[in-house]
Amino acid sequence: MNGKRPIEEIVCDAYNEDPTRVQRVARKMPLDEAFESASLLLKAMADPVRLRILYALTQQPLCVCELATLLDSSPPAISYHLRILTLAGLVKARKEGKFACYYLRNKSLANTIRLLVEKLSRFAGGEK
Repeated sequence: MNGKRPIEEIVCDAYNEDPTRVQRVARKMPLDEAFESASLLLKAMADPVRLRILYALTQQPLCVCELATLLDSSPPAISYHLRILTLAGLVKARKEGKFACYYLRNKSLANTIRLLVEKLSRFAGGEK
């Protein structure tokens, strides 16, 4: 919902065949905060390197050097992207000996990331 007007006041004057249609949609809209938080997460994912890191972490936790090798990148570059993903709350690190191993903060996020990449890449490629 837009949070600014009561739903009863949300009416489209231009489309008169069903003036309450927009109210029915407004009732099902999440609060603005849901869109704000989702937008922040999507912004953090909106980089091919970060999305590849996230996808790799859906398979298993990895350290910076493993991710750098996998993605053919430098450890400092991977660390930069991991910092953004960590600040967004998408990944966490845990110490394993002298290395930090990164993993998805929420296990249910793994399926969402895999589906997002698979579906959007098909969509971008013209598949329906």
